[in-house]
Amino acid sequence: MEIMRQPGESGRLGDWLTANLDRDWTHFRAAVAFVKRSGVKHVAAPLAAFAKVQRVEIVVGVDHEGTSYEGLEDLLRAVSPNGRVVVFHNRLRHTFHPKLYLFRSATHAEVVVGSGNLTEGGLFTNYEASLRLGLDLAKPEDTAALRSVESALDEWSNLGSGTALVLDDGLLSRLRNLRLVPMEALTPSFSGESSAGSGAVASPFAAHRERPAPFEAKPTSKPQAGVPSGEMREGTIGLGHQPSSAICFVMTLQNTDVGIGQTSEGTSRRSPEIFIPLAARDANPSFWDWPHGFSEDPAKSEKRDRQTRVRLGDATIAVNMMTWPDRHDFRLRSEALRRAANVGDILRMEKAEPELDFDYYIEIIPKGTAPHTEHLLFCTGVVRNSKKRFGYC
Repeated sequence: MEIMRQPGESGRLGDWLTANLDRDWTHFRAAVAFVKRSGVKHVAAPLAAFAKVQRVEIVVGVDHEGTSYEGLEDLLRAVSPNGRVVVFHNRLRHTFHPKLYLFRSATHAEVVVGSGNLTEGGLFTNYEASLRLGLDLAKPEDTAALRSVESALDEWSNLGSGTALVLDDGLLSRLRNLRLVPMEALTPSFSGESSAGSGAVASPFAAHRERPAPFEAKPTSKPQAGVPSGEMREGTIGLGHQPSSAICFVMTLQNTDVGIGQTSEGTSRRSPEIFIPLAARDANPSFWDWPHGFSEDPAKSEKRDRQTRVRLGDATIAVNMMTWPDRHDFRLRSEALRRAANVGDILRMEKAEPELDFDYYIEIIPKGTAPHTEHLLFCTGVVRNSKKRFGYC
């Protein structure tokens, strides 16, 4: 057992990887948060030679725009056709962040657990630390340690979990189109990358873009002080299924939501209100904190309001949620929302974490874009005599 430290001429993770890829191991498995071309280029040749005759499986995360399209592409080419790359992503806000590397044979194994990603910085130039553990599989305690390591890798690469998918050219293109993996050629910050690859989030909605299909949402046991475990957010839905709780709401927008009404001189603009079907609200009351989060309007009997703060682009804005008893509808009042959208766009709302100073993220997904096509799959609820569709994801 030893601590590997870098930078420096010895103890670098990249040197350890290339040296072991040239040894007589039968298996190489790894799980890393971020992959970039800058890192893969240093190991691609020995990895490709190893993968021709031995077993290779690498699990890669795609959170926070830390993994690039080119990094995944180069890694896929290096291990194909015999090895595989598994992409891991949870549509809930749980970052995939391990850095675990394993070589094994029938008699021995070596494990490195540390801070280095599969980037040039993580392999060579960053200040990183890793624990290297050599295992003799003739010893029961070492065999038990290997089982523990492989159990973690098995869990992350489990294709039945909904959070793991085998990478191929089709999935790679889809990840790019969904904006889960940025292209280095189009992102100057990736040029000459020397960090571990934490990735700069391009906008407040980068986290939103990380959670479209095809990945599922999987709640984890994240404790929150003062919040009973039964109140943890959980679940997602498939087509046609309405959840008891969900993390996001999607709805197509119509002229009644984003239009301004008559435009002739002397006429008043329509109030800036987006109409949420009562069926949508009642299908998942907890998403809206209905009715307990609302207060009755003293000026109008049975009218209820909830003053919320939402994150739209770079700004935090006020949005009034309200229900009109005599109109039998539920509304979001905000001029900023109306200005941001066009007919046919999709409104996407996501509940924010309790510790933030706003209640929801809101994104307007333009009609005709790839994300719009993906989110439209969740809009399975229909409204009578209307083209409006809605759903939860």
